[in-house]
Amino acid sequence: MILRIKVSKLDFQAACSDSWVDGQLQGRQGMYIYAELGKEQEYISSTKDDPKTSYKIFQNCAVFIAKSQEQLENEEYEANFSRVTVIIYC
Repeated sequence: MILRIKVSKLDFQAACSDSWVDGQLQGRQGMYIYAELGKEQEYISSTKDDPKTSYKIFQNCAVFIAKSQEQLENEEYEANFSRVTVIIYC
């Protein structure tokens, strides 16, 4: 499974192997994600990528999904997954 997560610029800059980020799932309003990042890999751009957007990719992440920012902050998750590939962008 590959998830694309929009994160803040500050979170994007700080993201590295074995860190964490939170943001919104691409293309899904009302889907907030907390991700414990695995190992960072070299991101290879795709023709669908926006050239004005920055991307990073991480393997073997743990992902927790909430329906609101408040639920995310209170760790009230709707679902969680492990061994997920996560692409973050800002």
